Amino acid sequence: MNFPFVIAKRYFSTQKDSNFVHIISWVSLVGVAIGTAALILVLSVFNGFEDLILSMYNSFDPHLKITSAEGKVFNPDGLKIEHNDIKTKSYVLEEKVLLKYQEKEFIATVKGVSKQYRAQTTFDSLLIAGDYIDDYENNNVAVVGNGVAYYLSMGIGTMFEQLQVFVPNRNAKTLLNPASAFKQGSVLPVGVFSVQAEIDEQYIITPLAFIQNLASRDRLVSAVEIILTDSEKMLEVQQILKQQLGKEFVIKNRLEQQEFLYKILNTEKLAVFLILAFIMIIATFNIVGALSMLMLDKKRDIKTLKSLGATKSSVQTIFFNKSMLTIIAGTALGLFVGLIIAYLQQTFGFISMGGGSFVVNTYPVTIKFADILLVSSTVFVIGLVASWYPAKLLTKKLF
Repeated sequence: MNFPFVIAKRYFSTQKDSNFVHIISWVSLVGVAIGTAALILVLSVFNGFEDLILSMYNSFDPHLKITSAEGKVFNPDGLKIEHNDIKTKSYVLEEKVLLKYQEKEFIATVKGVSKQYRAQTTFDSLLIAGDYIDDYENNNVAVVGNGVAYYLSMGIGTMFEQLQVFVPNRNAKTLLNPASAFKQGSVLPVGVFSVQAEIDEQYIITPLAFIQNLASRDRLVSAVEIILTDSEKMLEVQQILKQQLGKEFVIKNRLEQQEFLYKILNTEKLAVFLILAFIMIIATFNIVGALSMLMLDKKRDIKTLKSLGATKSSVQTIFFNKSMLTIIAGTALGLFVGLIIAYLQQTFGFISMGGGSFVVNTYPVTIKFADILLVSSTVFVIGLVASWYPAKLLTKKLF
């Protein structure tokens, strides 16, 4: 049996609760547990918000988006887009427009889409009022973003009035004459959709033919949006399509389409983790203090062990092991408490957001195994350093 470990275990499990040194030791254990639980909970909440935000964007963004490397639009006829994992592909043309509804005006983006777009984005789940454009045979219909409808005061009661759409006339000889500088069309707003505030305030959805005709871009599109049968193969299919299409086209995956958003989310999570890790480092001073007080309290035991033939290294190992037992027990307790609270919040949502103005009523939580491993490793390494140095230093002085 490992002699240093047996002694360390005896010091760790002592029942002398009246001994001030042992009380401090248990306080340090609780401190490690609280810090570990806090790390798990904060990271899980960040994961929950990240998944929530990305799910909003992902309901609107395709797995892969093909655009022209040169110029805004291109003709997709004859474009070779082939792969067994491609589930659907839709053609899209986006144009900046001026919208006029009754007496109000607003600048937005018209996104003309082909028939496949409805199934590709499960758009029916995004509708909060009215119908989708495919429910009408007429091309002069539109589904309006909730933010656009708000700025134009487009309520349900007045939804069946024409929405005027103005686009720059690409064939105009001069832009000084307003009558010829813009082409005008009108659509019937038949529905309102909501994805995320940034998208809701920017887009209206129309049939592809409407905006192609209005913008004088017959048979031209600005992008081909692709949905895959297996999202796990997104990067693999992206590389294959890059080889097929060559340098004339840019193919972005879902992460690259919202690259700035992903960077913000990852940076914020990293910053919070580093702050909490720094707090954990400060908290480990309790471990250093508790170990130092224990070693000073056990001076007689150290002398006894020395007289029995114990080496300096074995004495150092005893107190190092005792401190690491505190770290391990505190980490395990903290993980247990943190995961239980996270699971209860994930299942029952007992902690509410407050205010009721957000898209969810309770704090979203997502538990990831990678975070459990990261927290455990971080606390273990911090505890390792905090235990080894004072054990080595004081053993030299006391042995």
